[in-house]
Amino acid sequence: MLKTTIQTLGDATIFRCEGKIVFPDADTLRIAVSTHSRIRLAVLDLSGINAIDAAGLGILASLRAWSRSTGTSLKLMNVNPRIEHLLELTHLRPLFEICSVRDMFELFCRLIQQSPSVETQASTEVPARVFGDTGPVSIEAQW
Repeated sequence: MLKTTIQTLGDATIFRCEGKIVFPDADTLRIAVSTHSRIRLAVLDLSGINAIDAAGLGILASLRAWSRSTGTSLKLMNVNPRIEHLLELTHLRPLFEICSVRDMFELFCRLIQQSPSVETQASTEVPARVFGDTGPVSIEAQW
């Protein structure tokens, strides 16, 4: 199951992901990001991700295409070495900007300084779809 917590600071939004970005729940992340309004910067915090499969990689690629078509900046943060290696193996790594926590902290400090009246939004959880025992089975890369 994938759990996404959304936090907004001005027109930047952090999507903190926990669990697995795998079929059939992977589409939950795409929906959460692409339907969130007024995003100039979308940051996917992947620190809580412990598995990703082909559907999850497809969602990341889909979000990258969405960000380019909408003029939204998309960044990945806290990518563990196994996910980064998987991005390398699939030749997706060059498509994404991967940032450290320090990079993001500096970015948010600049956002706060540029915007005198920064609004923060309470966290929102987006539950993943839940399938019964008869739902589809997926193969996933776990570590």
